[in-house]
Amino acid sequence: MRTQISSTHVPFELGEASTFAGLTVLPLFPSEEPALEYIGLDEALARGLSVREVSEAGAVETLLVDNPLGELVLLYEGEELVGAKQNRIVARSTIVDARSRQTIGVRCVERGRWSPLAAPFEAAPRTAYPRLRHASRSGQGATWSELAAKQARMRTCSPTEAAEQLYVAHGRRLEEYVEALPRQEGQSGAAVAIAGEPVCVDFVSRSDVFAGLYPKLLRGYGLDAIDAGGSGKPGATRLGDFAARREGGEFSELRVEGELVALTIFAREA
Repeated sequence: MRTQISSTHVPFELGEASTFAGLTVLPLFPSEEPALEYIGLDEALARGLSVREVSEAGAVETLLVDNPLGELVLLYEGEELVGAKQNRIVARSTIVDARSRQTIGVRCVERGRWSPLAAPFEAAPRTAYPRLRHASRSGQGATWSELAAKQARMRTCSPTEAAEQLYVAHGRRLEEYVEALPRQEGQSGAAVAIAGEPVCVDFVSRSDVFAGLYPKLLRGYGLDAIDAGGSGKPGATRLGDFAARREGGEFSELRVEGELVALTIFAREA
């Protein structure tokens, strides 16, 4: 059953929540057909889009995107790019114009490396976990501090302080979340609670694009759930209110010609 929301602020309906090992996911379904056509990062890279350092010297918080395709491309907040001088995550959701070259803002998630491995970048099968994505909004220093604290708590060591090692070390458990909480047909977003507390909302206007993004997001959600170690389950009304009314949350929107393309909400305590 889906629940319609009396709100002009969010273009989605709520599905029925599912919980596994401390992680609750409330699926979100678009309430109207999107007008804007675009594709996701993984599909775009497979078809010829490239992401590179801005120059031979590089810049920690900026990358260059070459899009030779005739389609717009969505790079969603927290998607990880691996290779080049150091691994990065997308700082904010961004639309890359068709047949364009443009720079994007990123954050480093591999503090101990600044040397080329491979160019251009490849897409990782994960996004940054919610706490890291939230911290990244406060800058590069906050990103590194959050990542170091996570690695210490989860007793995960990497010679280059790479976030990637967290996902490798807990890979088997993360795939259990992916299996237990599959995307539903037509789902275009998720409201998430960990250990009973609302944490974030992720929504994009196109369900076909979200289909490629969801497993990556889910591995990030799962990492925070493993870290929290809790088993609480929030009431459906509370999680739904968090998603629909942005109560107690910090949100960012990506709009193109007035159309909402991507929405992210974080609980202030996330």
